Amino acid sequence: MFRLSALAMCCLAIVVAFPAGATAQEKVHIAVASSLRAPVDAIITDFEQQFPNYDVTVAYVASGKLVAQVVHGAPYALLISAEPRYLEALYQRQLIQAEPVLLGFGELVLWHPHQRGDVATLIAAADYVALAQPSHAPYGQAAMHYLQDQLAAEHYANKLVYGENVAQAAHRVHVGAAEIGFVALSQIVAMQVPQSDYTRLASAPLLPQAIALTAHAGQHRGAQLLYDFMLADGSQQTLVAYGYAATK
Repeated sequence: MFRLSALAMCCLAIVVAFPAGATAQEKVHIAVASSLRAPVDAIITDFEQQFPNYDVTVAYVASGKLVAQVVHGAPYALLISAEPRYLEALYQRQLIQAEPVLLGFGELVLWHPHQRGDVATLIAAADYVALAQPSHAPYGQAAMHYLQDQLAAEHYANKLVYGENVAQAAHRVHVGAAEIGFVALSQIVAMQVPQSDYTRLASAPLLPQAIALTAHAGQHRGAQLLYDFMLADGSQQTLVAYGYAATK
């Protein structure tokens, strides 16, 4: 019986795995603030259609957690934060290639399903008010600053329940664990929430979103391509469609 040598078997396996004309996809690992999930998912779908040789893997985390992971050696090639100062701290430690660049501006809103009234009335009527953890989530920090500016602490302090990030804060409202919650406008747009079920907070400042390539990006051409793609007009239009204010 004819037998293949070990070398021949190895070569055959390679041919089967990568038939003529096929190329292996390059993995591009990135970390993104959880508030940006919907638009970034859409942008990555467009990117992978245009550049099929690249496979983008995304970790969605709170911006502060994102930074901690990079400091401890997480091999992300690209980062998007809902607070530029987190990326600036990485730049000071030479963990990103250059100073972060603004990608867009997010907006804090109050989600109050099937409830009506101004913000003070809604908070007074609620048993629980959800927000992201202010210690490491920019939308949580923005929500806390808004509350401190608008209301006396006794009106809300005992009602606050925290999510690890703004996605978890929204989940608390979605499942009824909190009647109302401070979330990102992009989440509201993605969920197609009726305008009557959320309130835009005119006095709350917009949240700048920033992007940067890490020290690992030099090993990945795909990371640079994705970085440029994120800043291109088409991706900016996607961000605007999800409720972000453009930088241009």
